[in-house]
Amino acid sequence: MLRPITAALALGAVLTAAPALAHVTLDQATLPADSSLRLVIRVPHGCAGAATTGIRLQVPPELRGARPMPLAGWTLTTVMQGGATVAGEHGTVVVPREIAWAGGHLPDDQYGEFVLLIRTPAEAGATLHFPVVQDCEGGKVSRWIERPSAAEERPRSPAPSLRIVPKG
Repeated sequence: MLRPITAALALGAVLTAAPALAHVTLDQATLPADSSLRLVIRVPHGCAGAATTGIRLQVPPELRGARPMPLAGWTLTTVMQGGATVAGEHGTVVVPREIAWAGGHLPDDQYGEFVLLIRTPAEAGATLHFPVVQDCEGGKVSRWIERPSAAEERPRSPAPSLRIVPKG
């Protein structure tokens, strides 16, 4: 009698956890203020069975730097117009407004990682959102752009987010 109940509980746990794995996420939930660090955008699947062919990332204006890492087989572009201009250690830095990887092929049953080198804000306390649009074969699109609101703590298609903590 315990076996069916245990199996049902295990299946329930898997089904409950599945939506959390379905979203585009960051490899870090928190990063220290005033630091240059590597940040990874993880894409766990395509769009409704279609392969991913592009990722467009909106860069939070609070960042003091963002440099994308090229990915073999993908074309990398940055949109600087409208980006933030920040005084940095090596002079004035223009932080991109958007970063895009396009023209690749990431099958639905595989996951991919897109890497940035970022410079976090000088002060702790902010939560930064990284809205992502995922383009897929056949014109399919997944928009991971929603931010939590007071009425809805868990958006259906959440933008990956990162909390800035004190440098320790």
